[in-house]
Amino acid sequence: MFKPKNILNYIASNIKGIYRGKYFYPFIITVGFCLISLAVLYVGSAPYPSQLKEGNISTRTIYAPYDFTYPTTIDEKETEKARRVSEKKIALVYDIDPSVQKKAFAKLDSFFDSVGEVLATPGLSNKEKAEALSTKIVFALTDRDLQRFLESKDLEKVRKISKDVLENIFLVGIVGIEEKAGLLEKNTEKVLMRNPIFMIERELEAKKLVDEKEAAKILRDTLERMLRKDRSTRNAVYNLIKSAVAVNARFNVEETSNRKEAARNRILSIYKRKTVKKNELIVEKGKRLTKDDITKLSQITHIHFIANRAAYISGLFILLVGLVLVVAIYLMLHEKRLIQVPKNVLLISINAFLAILVSLIIIRFQHPGYLIPLASIAMILTLLLNANTAFITSLVLSIYVGIMAGSKLGLSFVFFVGSVVSIYIVRGARRRSQIFFAGGVVSLMNFFSIVGMGLLNNLPKETILREGAFGIANGILASFIVIGFLPLFEYIFNLITNITLLELSDLSHPLLKELTIKAPGTYHHSILVGNLAEDACDVIGANSLLARVGAYYHDIGKTGKAEYFVENEMGIPSKHGKLAPSMSALIITNHSKDGVELAKKYKLNNAIIDFIGQHHGTSLIYYFYQRALEKVKSEKELKEEEFRYPGPKPQTKETAIVLLADSVEASSRMLSDPTPARIRGLVQKIINNKFIDGQLDECDLTLKDLNKISESFIRVLTGVFHTRLEYPEGRPKKERRNAAKNKNKQSK
Repeated sequence: MFKPKNILNYIASNIKGIYRGKYFYPFIITVGFCLISLAVLYVGSAPYPSQLKEGNISTRTIYAPYDFTYPTTIDEKETEKARRVSEKKIALVYDIDPSVQKKAFAKLDSFFDSVGEVLATPGLSNKEKAEALSTKIVFALTDRDLQRFLESKDLEKVRKISKDVLENIFLVGIVGIEEKAGLLEKNTEKVLMRNPIFMIERELEAKKLVDEKEAAKILRDTLERMLRKDRSTRNAVYNLIKSAVAVNARFNVEETSNRKEAARNRILSIYKRKTVKKNELIVEKGKRLTKDDITKLSQITHIHFIANRAAYISGLFILLVGLVLVVAIYLMLHEKRLIQVPKNVLLISINAFLAILVSLIIIRFQHPGYLIPLASIAMILTLLLNANTAFITSLVLSIYVGIMAGSKLGLSFVFFVGSVVSIYIVRGARRRSQIFFAGGVVSLMNFFSIVGMGLLNNLPKETILREGAFGIANGILASFIVIGFLPLFEYIFNLITNITLLELSDLSHPLLKELTIKAPGTYHHSILVGNLAEDACDVIGANSLLARVGAYYHDIGKTGKAEYFVENEMGIPSKHGKLAPSMSALIITNHSKDGVELAKKYKLNNAIIDFIGQHHGTSLIYYFYQRALEKVKSEKELKEEEFRYPGPKPQTKETAIVLLADSVEASSRMLSDPTPARIRGLVQKIINNKFIDGQLDECDLTLKDLNKISESFIRVLTGVFHTRLEYPEGRPKKERRNAAKNKNKQSK
């Protein structure tokens, strides 16, 4: 039994183990769970809406604890004023129409194409060319301008300059002269110009909008920079482009209206407020609550919560850390090996986090607390890990959720009772129906617990029945959650339950079928090993189903070279006679490695793969080792490691029992006269040899367990090799006489 001093020393040594790496990842996972839970609690800790209802009777007299103001009715005037201000800030939306530019470019291209055609026509004078060109174009240009284009030395360059300048003008966005004047008259400050081609929008002052007149000025300034030396051509191009410039920015009424409406809607209603002085009477005991009373009480709650939010969150976090430490210490004392595996700690943390999250949501939205399905967490952890882990986790979660719900001890009691009952029922469950049965029992226990507490607190019958109905729904909901999430957790964490083990124990599994066909002797041996292991596990309290299924698959690696194993020789001379002992040992030891690869190919669970890799540990293949010794002069010339299995040694009780059962079953078939005394001697000798060889050093089997396992093996093997009475070869006289009579009757 642990004394306080011993417990402190034990905790200190395990804390040091964190730095040595033994608990490093489990520690990181636990810290992460606490921090994420704190974040969720902080986000979800906003003040809850008032649970009071108009017309309820006040159970006490309440006075204002401090001065405060509270909202009464909506101030329509102020609300509308604020919305108009918000609406006014929205700029008018103008969209640039790309079709205007497209049409202008088409006219320009048509013009320059016409110029080219005229220039290409032979035998025309300059005057005739100008006259011919004027009939083909749509622009109102003078003969002088037309002559400049006809005399241009690089017409394509002029075309490009014209299009580039026109494109830049259109990109700015051109509005009508009257429209701009109207905007300025209405004191419009800003405008939003959108370009659908480039998917951009820019905000500019209304007075800086470009109208047709300003576009012509920009056009002239641009051409002066680009065609500074050729004034005549510059004027001709200016007149051409000016004719092509058109309004391309149009007011988008619908988009502007939508944006203004959205701006209005963003402004919440403004309420008129009343002031309450400290110690002012809020409500008297026995009076009906009015809407105004509820508003005042809600405001007090809100102010109090905001003022104490930091303390509230700190308290929840401190309690969470304390309860996590309780779980950690309990598991370090009772399930040390389990919590050294990071995925197990991660599974516990995820389930605990989900429980806290679901509880917070249900409490936050004022749903009945009895709907929180904590029993599902207990069942999942029991099925995937063990009952000890499920028990301590459920106890801590029940307390914590009760505190979250407003320090409701009754709620914690109902959760804990339901969880304990569910753990007891599903522990070792081999059928899914047991989960539904557990859900039904949890429903009944919830109902009786709620009824008992309701009567104790003198609650109305209607309230008791309503809450009892929620308790019944809780159990049913929990069973469905377990059925839905159990396969998911099995797959993600590569864990296995008895339900899955039963599916694997089906002898029609492809691997077992292949074993039956290719290695019938090995198959029969595996079945017998499974029977031995199952009975031994039962007597020491280990998982008998896991051991039996593990035994079925432990030798599947022999299917590739079945004929090299004695149980499959079937009277055929051994193939090892022509092989060197080292080669024979290599073939024999490889069946574990081959079995692991085959199991991974068929996606067997790691719990089953452990049996395949560990069922020989690092045992010595004594027969071939002795044969090898006969061929060398000194033992030093031979490496014993070459004649040992690669391991690892068994890590669990179940894999260790299969190792022992495998050796015992194989050796028992060599007994010429399997009397009970000889069977006992054989079993004890094999178990002692494995113990002395150190094959059981890494599992949790005790000497007491080994003694029970030995007695179990002896009992089962004695039943297998039971003696039979020897019958005389001749039939008794009476039997011969009856046979003669029957023969005579048949002849008649």
